[in-house]
Amino acid sequence: MTATRLIGSCRVVYCVDVARGIDLELAQESLITARRTEFHHKSRVPEGSGMSRPLRLSWDAESESVDNRSTLVGVEVALYELGTICITWNLPFDGVLSELVQLSAALYEHAGLIARSKKLGAEVVAMLGAALDGPRASSLVEDYVIFELAPIEGGPDALLSHEQASLAQVLRAESNALSSQEVENALSHPVSYGQRDVCLIDWLAAFLMGSDMEDERYVLELATVELLELRLLDRQLDGEVADAYRVLAKPQGTWGALKIQRRELERIARMQANDALLHEGIDNGLKLFGDDYLARLYQTAAERLHFDDWDRSIQRKLGVLESVYHSLADLASHRRSEVLEWIIIVLIAVDILLYFTPLR
Repeated sequence: MTATRLIGSCRVVYCVDVARGIDLELAQESLITARRTEFHHKSRVPEGSGMSRPLRLSWDAESESVDNRSTLVGVEVALYELGTICITWNLPFDGVLSELVQLSAALYEHAGLIARSKKLGAEVVAMLGAALDGPRASSLVEDYVIFELAPIEGGPDALLSHEQASLAQVLRAESNALSSQEVENALSHPVSYGQRDVCLIDWLAAFLMGSDMEDERYVLELATVELLELRLLDRQLDGEVADAYRVLAKPQGTWGALKIQRRELERIARMQANDALLHEGIDNGLKLFGDDYLARLYQTAAERLHFDDWDRSIQRKLGVLESVYHSLADLASHRRSEVLEWIIIVLIAVDILLYFTPLR
């Protein structure tokens, strides 16, 4: 049997958190070539969705070599109001499925592309200036690979019927053969709209086949951005929980304890506010899509990227912070009560002293 020839491109997305938020209106003034993302499947972004459409622009970048192939010159840059910059490399592909398996394995944690993406992200940050709200540097980079291929004769069913093992290897970036259980899991969440298109979504990569899959690629990019923000919040909460426990366990004098506890209570309150804003942004992701198909695709991506697991981890740590918050608040209240009691005792003692002291 002759191997089916696949033609398309490999989009390698690297998301970097650069600020607490990005003012997209100011950013568009600084980057005059930037354009707003539009979804064209059935409807555009609904009015009042509560989420700003990201800005996109082309950025100069030299070609990068991957597995004896070269990316196109230049990258696509997307700016999200959550404070994230996405760098997307375009690697053309023309070959058979076995070559795609090899390419997928070569792209896994590609050091050259990661380093180049961080450098390009820094260049974009330098151009944004006042558009950045609370600039910050993070070493965490979230990457995702999207294989975007043209339809083939027989449609995607031809591949899904005979090439399940190879497709699973592509999605798992694995050059060795996988078990039947892994193959079944990797291909367990297909999403299709027409008979000649399909989206196979997994943790590391997605396989898109269809005539126009731009909307699907944007949905997967958004999910990757939100995964990065969840991971950052989870990591931040780890530090906050550890710090809060240290403050609670450290013995302090009365006045010092009141001062430190007040500061810690304010910090925990800020963390809870940040979490609420992040989850509001994630909830608004569903409002961004004007039709059921794209919303269903987003929900599938959220499931494959384990959003619920990250959310449970965050909620558990926020629960710990809430417990520490109440403990510090109770301790501070107890300290204030002690101070008031001593003040009352001193006032009573002074009053008694004045009563028995003759006036002169």
